[in-house]
Order: sequence, then structure tokens, then C-alpha cells
Amino acid sequence: MANWRFAAVGTDDFDATAAASAVQHFWSLAVEEQFYLFWPALPILVLLAARGSRSPGHGRRAVAAVVCVVVVASFGYALWTGATQPALAYFSTLSRAWELGVGALLAVVAPLLGRIPRPARLLLAWTGLAGIVGSFVLLTPDLPFPGPWAAVPVLATAFVIIGGTEAPAQHLLPLTNRVSVYLGDISYSLYLWHFPVYIFLTLLMPEQTLSSTLLICGAIAAVSVVGYYLVEQPLHRSPLLRGRGQAATGASTDPTAERRLSWRSWRERFSTQFLMSALGAFVVVVVVAVSFQLRDRPLLPVAAPVSDAPVSDAPTDEDPEVQLQADLAAAAAATAWPDDLDPSLNDAIAASSNDNPARDCFTVGDTPSFERCTWGDSDASHQMFLVGDSEALSYAPAFKAIAEASDGQWKITTAGLYGCRYTAALVANEDPAVMAACPQRKLDVAAQIVQAAPEVVVVANAFAEGQESDRTPLSVADIVASTVAETAGYGAPGRIVYLAPPPLGAELGQCYSNVSSPQNCNVGIGATWQAFAAALSAVTATGDHVISSLAFSCADGICPAFAGTVPTTYDPVHLTPAYAERIAPAIRAELAALGLM
Repeated sequence: MANWRFAAVGTDDFDATAAASAVQHFWSLAVEEQFYLFWPALPILVLLAARGSRSPGHGRRAVAAVVCVVVVASFGYALWTGATQPALAYFSTLSRAWELGVGALLAVVAPLLGRIPRPARLLLAWTGLAGIVGSFVLLTPDLPFPGPWAAVPVLATAFVIIGGTEAPAQHLLPLTNRVSVYLGDISYSLYLWHFPVYIFLTLLMPEQTLSSTLLICGAIAAVSVVGYYLVEQPLHRSPLLRGRGQAATGASTDPTAERRLSWRSWRERFSTQFLMSALGAFVVVVVVAVSFQLRDRPLLPVAAPVSDAPVSDAPTDEDPEVQLQADLAAAAAATAWPDDLDPSLNDAIAASSNDNPARDCFTVGDTPSFERCTWGDSDASHQMFLVGDSEALSYAPAFKAIAEASDGQWKITTAGLYGCRYTAALVANEDPAVMAACPQRKLDVAAQIVQAAPEVVVVANAFAEGQESDRTPLSVADIVASTVAETAGYGAPGRIVYLAPPPLGAELGQCYSNVSSPQNCNVGIGATWQAFAAALSAVTATGDHVISSLAFSCADGICPAFAGTVPTTYDPVHLTPAYAERIAPAIRAELAALGLM
């Protein structure tokens, strides 16, 4: 059921930054086993229905027709779900059955394939091989998959199989040489073990250089060889699984002697393979040992260590950003995780936004009470709004702290919707509930802003490209223009502040562990973030304002996973509530510098 689980949670199999299950690749095995579980019944029923016909090949033709129907229906389903629910399309057995169905169709029509002239089969084989290799370049995560683009490798593979029907094995040397054949022999073991080995070793090696890649490939090969020779083949050829098959051949009339002979042959056959397994295990031990030695090497060039720089959770009164920068620089240069992180990274990851005091102000459903989402003295003479998607939610604890520390001068309302960007266009989200609630939530918030006429409106949205609800792509410029169009309806010209989110951070579930280094989680400032920042800078010409997040997210271009004793984020894009409170004085200082507080 692995594929259905990954589809249900919306797993992106192409996302290199997301935390991956060490058995995420089992989804494809799940698809195969579900197909094999239900498929045999179909041709059996068809053959039973066709058994009364005396026409030669009638049963085969009937099965072929049914297979074609299944392939076409499954492919159509893949096209439909690919346009509306990409995660479901990728993992669903129903949208993948056509790929296995093509193989079934080849099996049904195999007698006809042998009649194809040998030159034509040779051409098909080489064309298919070129198609398989070309798929590595042609297919990208942006293309709808599996419908229709999986057809390229599927049909290419079918061509190779057709080319090998009734033909000498030597005609396709890239696949029939001894190395390729051996890799084919151990391919199931390679597939079974490659992903867990990769996942665990990348936790130990922070940087994927050529040497680390070779080490990982060596470990995968070693573990696969061990699995093949020590488990797969001995079990596959064990005398225990042969039953009484040999006795029927007349090779021996003494069952006891026959069993002894079988076990002796089995031991002789696999004694050398057990030695190869021991060698493979030794290679794995060496690779892991080297990985431990490499684990503290930095992922990025680190900032110069800040010698004797004080590390404190309390910002200075003079300039809160000075202390934040010192703490961030020290964290960027650190090679060991602090023992006193509060909360711990594990707790921060587990809690996510659950302990954010404004969480209910950004949930799906009816628009929450604005009174319940307003912090500070209700009789304050000044009012501010913080609106946006989940980035605004992650900043909410900072604005709550600003309001409560204003000596009754400010009340701040934090309102928005998780997954709903505050843009004039409806940016697509995988959650249908978000898509349904987003338009009304934006209307309600805009109406409340117009009614309250606050001195300041802060807007915080994700810095990420997207699509409209009809899947029309939205560029950085499109989204920024759409954000400005949305805020134009607030009736607050010159009082709009666009607060940038932190740059895209590391996936803590993948880079953080008890044996990893903080360097593993250091990241740079991505090109997309920089493009959004550059596009937003133009809005200052209209009298509105922009606040960058770099002063409290990164130091010298490096963004660490903690500052002082506080984790900065709990996932790649959201601040921890504790760190949001920590940066409240810095945000207030930025607003004051703009003359807004």
C-alpha cells in the first residue's frame, strides 16, 4: 500500500530537498504487486468466455482486445489525474497499470513479433535503446508524468523487447555484454537497496562531491551484492523449495541420499558467493567509516568564525540586528550542534506550527474572528495588520510580541490562510479545501482592512513560483504584480509593507541527525528568492515599502538552522514560533526606520 500512502500525503518524488522515507522507492513495488494480484483474473475470465469458439487464436485475440482496453483506459486516467492531481497520478496503480499492460500486450502478441524481419527488429531495438537513454535528458519534473510522458520510456522499452524476440542475443551489445547481464542479474537487489543506502549515507556526508558520490555508489553495489549472494540466490535455489521435483526424474531412488546430494551441491555452489558477500560487507564497513570522517566537512564555504562573539537570546537595545547577525555568523561557522537548543530541533520539527499562537487565524474554514486574532491593547490608538499565507503565520508571533511590548500603543491583527497567497490571482494549491476557502478569506480580510483603516499593513507571502487555478504558469514578475494588485484594494497607499520570507532553507529531516554537523543544514540564498526580492524592490517607487529578511535569517550569504540557542526554522520555509519572537525587536526596528512606528 506504499503508493497509496505517498499519494494521500502528496509526496513529490522529484523533490530533492524534501525528507524522504528510506523505503520511498517501495511505491513502485507496491504498484507491481497490486497489478499482479488482480491481473491474472482478467485473462482467465476472457479465456473462459472464449473457450467455446473454434476459431484458431480466438482466445488470444480476445485477451489482446481486453488488454488494449485496459491500457487505453489507464492511460486516459493518467492524463486526467495528471492535470488535476499530480501526486495521485504519479503513485496510483490505476494511472500506472497501462505501463504494465503494454508488457502484457507484448506477451499476448509474442508469436506475431517473431515474424517481423530481423533488420526491422534490429532497428526497433536500437531505436528503443536510444529512447531509453534519451529519456534521462528529455524527461524533467515539469512534464506531466506518467501521462503522457511516461510513454517515451515505456514504448522505448517495448521496442527493445520486440527487437530481442526470436533474434540472436548478441545484436544489442550495450545490453548483452557480460557487465550489463550481471547488472541485470542483481537488478532487483540493486533496486531494493539503493535508496536506503543513499538516504542514510547522505546523512553522514554533508556534501555530494565526486568522492562522496563514488563512495555511495560503491556502498550500494556492495550491499546489493551481499543481498544477492547471501539472501536472494541461496533462498531462491534452496533444496527446501524444490519439493519432490528431483525424485520424479528418476535420478535417485533414495530420498535421504537425494537430499544430502542436493544440500552438498547447494553448499558447493554458494560457498564462493558467501565469500563474495563477506567482501561486500567489508566494503560497506569501509564506506561508512569514511563517511563518518567526512561528515563534518561543510556543505557551503562557511563564514569566517566570529571569535569571542557573545551568543545570547536577548538582543541588544542599541541595534537588535547586530546581535542577530553575530549569532547567525557563529551558527554558520559551527561544526557541532549546541547542547542547549530550546526548543530542540526534533521538538521544533514535530511541533511545526501547532504551538503558533495565531494558528487558528490561518486555518481552513470560515473566516475566523478578527477580534480573536488581534494582539495588544484593544483600546490602542494605533493599529497594524499582518496578512498573507503561511509565511504571515510564521511571522505572527513576532507581531504579537511587538504589540504586547508597545505599552498599549499598538494593536496588531494577524489574519490569512495557510496555503493561500494574498495575490489578485488564485494561485493553485494541492489542497482543494484551501482553493475553496482562499477567495472568500481574501475578500473578508480586505474588507476588514478597509473598515479599520490601519496605519500599517504588512503582507508576507511565499517567494515561490506557481500556477493559476487553471494551471497557467505564474512567473516571479506575475506573482509580484498580482500581489500589488491585491493590496491596491486595501485603501492604504504608502502604508503597505512587503515583508520577505526567509530564504528557502534546508530540509531538517534530511540534514539533521545526532551524527551530522550544523554545516549540513547551512544553505545559500536561492536564485528564486533573489528574483522576488529584486522584483519587489520596484514597488518602493509607488511609496510602499519592502523589508528584507536577510538581516535576521542569514549572515554573509549563509543561512543556518539556528541562531544562538533557538532553531530558526522547522522546515525549509517557516520560522519557528520561538525564533519569530526572537526577531520581534529587529522587525520593529525596521518598521521604525521606515517611519511607520
